[in-house]
Amino acid sequence: MKAAYADPPYLGLAEKFYGHLHQDAADYDRPETHRALIERMNDEFDCWAMSLHSPALHTILPMCPPDVRVAAWVKPFASFKPNVTRAFAWEPVIFNFVRARKRTREQQTWRDFVSEPITMRRGFTGAKPDAFCFWVFEGLNLEPNDEFHDLFPGSGAVQEAWLKWRSRACSEQFDLLSPP
Repeated sequence: MKAAYADPPYLGLAEKFYGHLHQDAADYDRPETHRALIERMNDEFDCWAMSLHSPALHTILPMCPPDVRVAAWVKPFASFKPNVTRAFAWEPVIFNFVRARKRTREQQTWRDFVSEPITMRRGFTGAKPDAFCFWVFEGLNLEPNDEFHDLFPGSGAVQEAWLKWRSRACSEQFDLLSPP
């Protein structure tokens, strides 16, 4: 299976946070660029997940296939912005699933939320913590031999988490096959 995770610059915040890093960052301040990304993921990948911020959900969700699912990354510790009296302490993640999950001892029921603090000192705005990434991989019901693409590698944290998760998943599969 071919899977993707997209964490594009958030609609309306691209130039502000990433303009100094990439000359085309401002393109993501336009809804059409997000629409093209969603179309690309639908065309090139069997399943995908996409992070966004809650103010953009009403704009981006209608661009998605009708059977996507919105899940939440709840941040028990989040940064509070000066003069902002309502914190952005969660982020929507849109999932386009393909592989069904089984309810077994080896595969627990997946929850449509994860509670995990933001990363600190990763050196890159928006870097995702391992627990968040593992939740995405589990939500997409990935297997160690699946082909995974991080479409916005930024800090490299998602790819590093994929390698850790694959290694752990391979070990668990081996343990299941080994006699007691």
